[in-house]
Amino acid sequence: MPTATPRARSLLLIGAFAVIYLGWGTTYLANHFLLKELPPFVLGCLRFTLAGSLAFIWVVLSGQLQLQRSDLGGVFIGGLALIAVGQGALIYANQFLPTGMVAMLYTTLPLWSVALEWVLGERPPVWVLFGLAIACTGIVLLMSNGLETSASGPQLFAGLVVVSATLIWACGVWMLRKRPAFRSSWLGLSLQMLVGAVLLGLFGVLHGDWQHLDLAGLSQQSWLWMAYLVLPVSLGVYPAYFWLLREVRPSLVSTFAFINPVVALLLGYLLLGEQLSALAMLACVITLGGVMLIILGRR
Repeated sequence: MPTATPRARSLLLIGAFAVIYLGWGTTYLANHFLLKELPPFVLGCLRFTLAGSLAFIWVVLSGQLQLQRSDLGGVFIGGLALIAVGQGALIYANQFLPTGMVAMLYTTLPLWSVALEWVLGERPPVWVLFGLAIACTGIVLLMSNGLETSASGPQLFAGLVVVSATLIWACGVWMLRKRPAFRSSWLGLSLQMLVGAVLLGLFGVLHGDWQHLDLAGLSQQSWLWMAYLVLPVSLGVYPAYFWLLREVRPSLVSTFAFINPVVALLLGYLLLGEQLSALAMLACVITLGGVMLIILGRR
């Protein structure tokens, strides 16, 4: 994005955070419906193949096809850590866990981000640590409303996959920040999506997903949900996310993981008729308060 005045930059930051908070917060709901008709890794492969192809077409038409050698490492890191592993784990876990629970597990991402900063010698301010503690308290309260019965083996494995994926995501973000910026941000984005799509396709082969694919039988509703994930989410949220990674600390950007459970619960209440208890509402308020402290502590 071009250089902006301090006021304009502040508005851009607010807008970008709103985009990733709401965009990724609705992803769980979209995956919930798509998984009724598509195998998990096929879903991810199709989504990022379509999104990456559209982004690449835009790059070619706008004359931004400028690939430099230093871009290749960033393309692979982003495609593997953020797309294939980060999103692949989310879709996989969505088969076994409620959407809100999957979103809650992704709140480990800010914890990994702060831990990495600390290990690397960047001690977080006290207000950030205090905010993390409050946000985690809110998430624990939310999780108390998650699984009503004892977790099964597949559910526990899905939870472990998500937590491991958030660690890989945090490491990938740290490595991307240490690399030179892409000469063309849209080219970098499109190639990361396409690399991620290839890897998700390979995961699908190993998982046996492609044997159950029936695109001809896909309902109109599923195509609409796919279009939503491809256009406003993939082509809207990811550019905002990668821009924020260059502008502010990863631990601040990763606060989206605290907002996602709140959005997922509210959408479940409004669209799926799920109950939202007083405890869940209190937990949402506590979580949002913790996020605000993290944001203020990073200013």
